[in-house]
Amino acid sequence: MTQLLCIKASPRGDQSAANQAASVFLGELPDGVVVTQIDLSERKLPDVTLEVSQAKMKSFMGMELTDEEARQWSAITALADEFLGADHYLFAIPMWNFSIPYTFKHYIDAINHPGITFTRDDKGPRGLASGAATIIYSRGGDYAPKDGKPDPLDFQSTYVKAWLQTIGISDVKEILVQNTMMGPDAVAAAISKATDDLTSAAQSVGG
Repeated sequence: MTQLLCIKASPRGDQSAANQAASVFLGELPDGVVVTQIDLSERKLPDVTLEVSQAKMKSFMGMELTDEEARQWSAITALADEFLGADHYLFAIPMWNFSIPYTFKHYIDAINHPGITFTRDDKGPRGLASGAATIIYSRGGDYAPKDGKPDPLDFQSTYVKAWLQTIGISDVKEILVQNTMMGPDAVAAAISKATDDLTSAAQSVGG
């Protein structure tokens, strides 16, 4: 069975355009896909403390951790193991100030460590994750690529896709839900416009 991890980065619940689009996607998944959801507005993420920073370096160098470092580091590794256990990822990410919500950046900072999500050897850096990802980006305006280049104000998709590539996930589908700023009717129109892409992406999971 295919394990799908859905990560929602909006605190707006069912009012979120990204979350509404994610619901369309999840409703079109084929049989045999097991879904785990993480709502970052509800999940208590481990803080990146001094002890975590020390444990990160000690673990990478094979050094012994103190009891407190080991305790805090175990929360980090458990979160990373949950992430790495997926075969497919669904990210529902609203644009905040041209980039990503701070909760999603916190999640990335909590799981992204050498020896866990990436490494470096004699062949250079390489990612340790695998699988494929579908990313839903909701935006109040239109920040789609212009003239074949990323929109100069889009620090959302450029960052997320670059991060995924560094950890080994290069099979990425991006779905834009845009021009949502003017209320529920605009959100509904944006999701309707993206529905075919959402359906096609969902039905290809595990195939």
